[in-house]
Amino acid sequence: MAVDGSNGDIENYILRAMKTAQNDVLPTNDVLPIEYRKLQVTGGSTFIVSLPKPWIRDHGLERGTVVGVQSLPTGELRITPTEVKPVRRSAVVDLDHLPGHALYDFLIGLYVSGADAISVRKRKGMGPQERRIIRSFLRDTRGMEVGEDSEDGMDILSLLKPSELSLQVSLNRMYLLVTSIVEDAATYLNDGVEEPLDDLEERERQIDARRLLIDRQVAMALESPNIERTLGVTRLQAVEHLAMARALERMGDHARSFANIVLNHREGLNPALISEPCRHLDVWLGSLRTVIRNIYVKDVNHVIDAKRELEQSIEALEAFEESIIEHGKGNQNNSVILFRFTEKIRRLCAYTIDLSETQINMVMGALVGIDASRSETL
Repeated sequence: MAVDGSNGDIENYILRAMKTAQNDVLPTNDVLPIEYRKLQVTGGSTFIVSLPKPWIRDHGLERGTVVGVQSLPTGELRITPTEVKPVRRSAVVDLDHLPGHALYDFLIGLYVSGADAISVRKRKGMGPQERRIIRSFLRDTRGMEVGEDSEDGMDILSLLKPSELSLQVSLNRMYLLVTSIVEDAATYLNDGVEEPLDDLEERERQIDARRLLIDRQVAMALESPNIERTLGVTRLQAVEHLAMARALERMGDHARSFANIVLNHREGLNPALISEPCRHLDVWLGSLRTVIRNIYVKDVNHVIDAKRELEQSIEALEAFEESIIEHGKGNQNNSVILFRFTEKIRRLCAYTIDLSETQINMVMGALVGIDASRSETL
C-alpha cells in the first residue's frame, strides 16, 4: 500500500509494520479480553482455578510445573511462569512507502515503543541521506547497533536489556549533566575560561538519550510484568520516573540556552545587575540536589522545603523581570540579555518544582492502602 504522507495513512502503515517476533500478531489498542472461570474446591479447603490451555502451551508448561503467583495491591492475582520466554519485538520500515524526511522520527518512535529489531529496507538501494539519518539515530539512542548492512537495507538490533540500567541511575546521570552545564557556564561568567563549555552539544545529546532510554524502559515495563519486576519499580513508579526524566530533559534545554547566553553575551552581563538572579541560581542548584537525593532517601519534608524555596525564588525572579520591563537595567540591548538570563534561571526553578511534586507524589503513593485497615500513616 502506498503512503501519501497523511497522518491516517502513516499510522496505518506503522501499525502494519510493527509485529512481535514470537507470533507475528499485529499490536492493537484493544483491551485484552478477560476469561471468567469458576473456582473449585478440593479437599474441603483448597481452591483451584483452571488455566487457559493456549497459555500453557505457549509457555511450555506441564503437570507439576511451578508458576509464580503474585497478589497485587489492586486485589488482582498475577500468574507468571518461572521461566518467561523472551518476546522479541521487531519492525520493518519500508522506505519505498514512507516519506523520507520522517525516517528519524519513525525510528525514534519504534525505539521508545520497545522494538528490539528494526529492519530498514529500500528496493532501489539506500542513499547517503538515509544512512546519515540511521547513524544519527544510533548516536542519539542507547544500546542500538547495526546487525547487518547491505545495499538495499540495514538491520538494527538492541544489545541492551531493559533492566540493565536502572531508572534511578539514568535520572542521576541526567541530573549530573544538567548541573554540570550550568556550573560550567557560571564559572565562565566569573573567570572567562570557555574550554569547559566546548562539549555543550554532546552533553545535551546525552541528556536526551537518557530520557529516550527511560521512555523505552517504561513502555516495556507497562507491557511486561517481568521487565517491571527486574526494574524494581511498580508501573505507577515507572510512569513517575518518566515524568521526572522529562522535567530533567526540559531543564537540559534551558541549561543549554543559559550557557549560550553566557557564552555569547558575557560582556553585557553586568556583575552588579546579575548578582540577584545568581543568588537564586544557587538556590536552584541546592534544591535540585535535595530532590534528586530524595529519590533514594525519600524524606518528603526535605523535598517540601526545597519546593518552598524554589517558589520564593520564582516570585523574586518574576519581580526582577518586571523591574527590567518597567525601568530597564542599562541600555535596551543589555536589558533583553538580562531578561533572558533571569528567565532561564526561573524556568530551571519551575521545572525543579515539577520534579519535586512528582517526588512527593511517589512518596505519598507508597502510603496509600487498599482499605482503611491496610493504609499507612505519615
